[in-house]
Amino acid sequence: MPINELASRYLDTFMRNEDFPDGLSFRKALIECDLDYSLDSLSRIDLLLDQVRSQLMPDRSSFMSDYANQTFLYLLAFYVGATISKQSGRKVDWYQYNEMLAAIPDNKNFFPECFATSITCIIEKKGFFVPLAAIEERLFEEPPTKSVKFSAERWI
Repeated sequence: MPINELASRYLDTFMRNEDFPDGLSFRKALIECDLDYSLDSLSRIDLLLDQVRSQLMPDRSSFMSDYANQTFLYLLAFYVGATISKQSGRKVDWYQYNEMLAAIPDNKNFFPECFATSITCIIEKKGFFVPLAAIEERLFEEPPTKSVKFSAERWI
């Protein structure tokens, strides 16, 4: 399935409150975040990630081994891209790592293959963005230095 279609499917599945094949961690908390594609919703995502980090103190390796957790992170990344698109009126095109390298070969020198770069996007007339970088840092680093909202705002 093309990654742009996958992004739409993730968002549609969540918004219709349908089940994800591998589960979705923190579904109730995501619903409480009122994901309405506003900038304020990105602040609520920052707060949710802060709560998960402080309450669960997740180990990156253990956390990432659970597909429901990966689905949670991918959903957040796709949501951030959709919010940027809705707020800016710009198209967001998604790329898996190898597709991104085919489109921007020089990125291999700056962006190693890892979970954070497994999906990236290009924002029309703005440039290349790695939304999972801020999401992962907010979740795993203590104290986090990145904000999901702040990282998205520069693209709007």
